[in-house]
Amino acid sequence: MAGNFDPKRVLRQISNNLLNDLFMSHGHETAIPWDDLTETEIEPVFFYWQEMDESERREIEIVLHEVNDMATGDEGIRAIIEEAVRQGNQTLIDELDTYESRYDKAVWTYLRANDLWNLAVRFARADSMSRGRYWIKRCDIPNFQPETSSDRIRELELAFAAFFVASQARGRYCQIERYTRASGSHYFFAYLDDYADTYVTLDDAGEFDRRPERRAFELVLVYDQENGSLEMFVRGGKKVYIPIQEIFCRVILGIEIGPEDRNSHPYELNGLIRRDFQFATDPADGIVSVRVRKLRLNVKGSPGRRITLEANADGSPDDIYDMLDRYLNQQRLPLSILDVTQVGFKFSFDQELETLPKSLSFELSSPNSSNLKSKPEAARELAEKYLRLWGVDRVQITQQA
Repeated sequence: MAGNFDPKRVLRQISNNLLNDLFMSHGHETAIPWDDLTETEIEPVFFYWQEMDESERREIEIVLHEVNDMATGDEGIRAIIEEAVRQGNQTLIDELDTYESRYDKAVWTYLRANDLWNLAVRFARADSMSRGRYWIKRCDIPNFQPETSSDRIRELELAFAAFFVASQARGRYCQIERYTRASGSHYFFAYLDDYADTYVTLDDAGEFDRRPERRAFELVLVYDQENGSLEMFVRGGKKVYIPIQEIFCRVILGIEIGPEDRNSHPYELNGLIRRDFQFATDPADGIVSVRVRKLRLNVKGSPGRRITLEANADGSPDDIYDMLDRYLNQQRLPLSILDVTQVGFKFSFDQELETLPKSLSFELSSPNSSNLKSKPEAARELAEKYLRLWGVDRVQITQQA
């Protein structure tokens, strides 16, 4: 989600009338000659902003950072539209359609629908969180109605704080925000105070200043009641995510889930090693092709050793399987003794469907992690649908077991 922040570039991308409205919304009646400026002539705007008092300048900078993040890539604007659809706000959707620039769409939403803006910013941030890390998924959760009263949320805050204090000596304070997304999934954003640290800053006089701070770290939990799954973005491995799963289910669902059933792992990847694996799709969904681009293989009986094959991004659907035939001696290393531990997919979509990107690339790792949660909502939901239909995502199977 977050792109590189160049304030002049951001200001240049925003229409002058919206820039004026942005400054006015923060109480600044500017003396900028807006009518005399071209749409890309932003030096007077930049100078005016830089001459503000420090606190006022930072307020505008925070907004410009968020606008830049929401206008870079697809996640931000999609999150805005998705939430507007959920709220039935067709007026907002129609108004956004009049703007060509993503930056204008973002600023207009911030100015005219601030509550929706704040919610979309959170969802877009969650969608982009797995850069270099994976969401953890558990799919043997009963599909109970979550209890989200203020008392229950407060109980969850206290429980998370107590866990992190006991295990990591941090997280004494916890704040949780909960929202329901258009897909029906329940999102829980938990913020806890991190270890204290000292940061070198420049004060209002331009002098160095060392300031101790306790910044926040974040957990995100997504409970899909319909499919009985719980996904989490959390650092720390099993010693963290397993207790957090158990605490969440105890407080919010009122159940004891116990250890995860070995047979309930979400992802079954071994079938994908076969060339004849069938990626059946409905033409109405606009999927042009599905490719396996990457296979990571473990050899049974040789722990710690693995083979990784990765095909060209735009090759044929058979590339990865041609590589298997070409580079593996299957007389000495038959496919039956190989376990698939990671798969990279590429979905290509019909470009006449404006709701979908050109393509969607993501990875699944056995038994329970992926970076799919970070992808645009419409394409992600379509991929999740077919992963379940193909038996790659076993969430329905484990619910029936």
